[in-house]
Amino acid sequence: MGKRRKKVIGLICLIGLMGFGSGVTQGAEITLRYAGNLPLEHHVTKGQELYAKLIMEKTKGKVKVEVYPAGQLYSDKDMTRALPSGAVDMGTVTNDQWSGLVPSLMSLQLNLFYDDRPHWWRTMDGETGEILKKELEKVGVKLLYWMDYGAVELATKFPLRKLEDIKGKRMRGYGETSVKYLGLLGSIPTFLGGGEMYMALQRGIIDGVYSGTTSFYDRKIYEVTKYVCIGPHNFSPFLVLINLEKWNQLPADVQKAMLEVALTAQEWGRKECEKKDIECLELLKQKGMEVNVLSPEEKKRWREASKGIIDIFLKRAGNLGEKLLALAEKAR
Repeated sequence: MGKRRKKVIGLICLIGLMGFGSGVTQGAEITLRYAGNLPLEHHVTKGQELYAKLIMEKTKGKVKVEVYPAGQLYSDKDMTRALPSGAVDMGTVTNDQWSGLVPSLMSLQLNLFYDDRPHWWRTMDGETGEILKKELEKVGVKLLYWMDYGAVELATKFPLRKLEDIKGKRMRGYGETSVKYLGLLGSIPTFLGGGEMYMALQRGIIDGVYSGTTSFYDRKIYEVTKYVCIGPHNFSPFLVLINLEKWNQLPADVQKAMLEVALTAQEWGRKECEKKDIECLELLKQKGMEVNVLSPEEKKRWREASKGIIDIFLKRAGNLGEKLLALAEKAR
């Protein structure tokens, strides 16, 4: 056999071993770009970094996850297009902003509906979570795990102690459900990304924002508002997603490893979030913010005023919405 022929055969064998042209393959180093939108010091960003580290350790360096926080790649509003299209591989995204694509996700953000965090977690960890995973796959993404963002409250320039105080005020919502909630309460809602809140408040474009206490602190919202109104009005899950086509290209052992460490990252996020909610509320007080907790009677008034949010959800989600509502009630 001639030397030239031997070289050609050797090259063909090498290409076969490498799995040339088959996408992500066994034995190759895999790099995944992982986008987020929270500030560098926020616990959600820390959760991204933890998950990336756990994946690298579990796969013994086979998979490298590059974390791009604070909107470095895409804003939270743009992620609904970037992830399904494959423009980015992974992302930690706001649940409410994805309900336009997956209406059933609204079930996790029914304002003033869940009794407490354990009730909310029981709902996500049961049949509801499995149903939502399948619904997400229909739009081209796979849910890896839920990241707890925390209790969602109101930070305002004006005193907010009773329902009448919010009427006519210009309030920021972060997605479909939150905007509808604020409208039902009588305010004038607008949809803004997290990174837009500070400047909008500073310029007087809005009078208050609906977001997490952790975000109020990390985004320095205390510099441009004075009051915090605590319900809790809602609990907000973030979703850790991966582009479905990219996921299907990954080797089975890598998929298994990513799902295994996802459970560790999810549990860390829940514990860290509870701790951060308490810490940040105290820090906001130290920064001079006045905190008001709605009384049971006042909270009942807010719930009555916003009960239309369930009607909107059921209209959007249909029979599946009825089932998800029943599952949430069962988990109460």
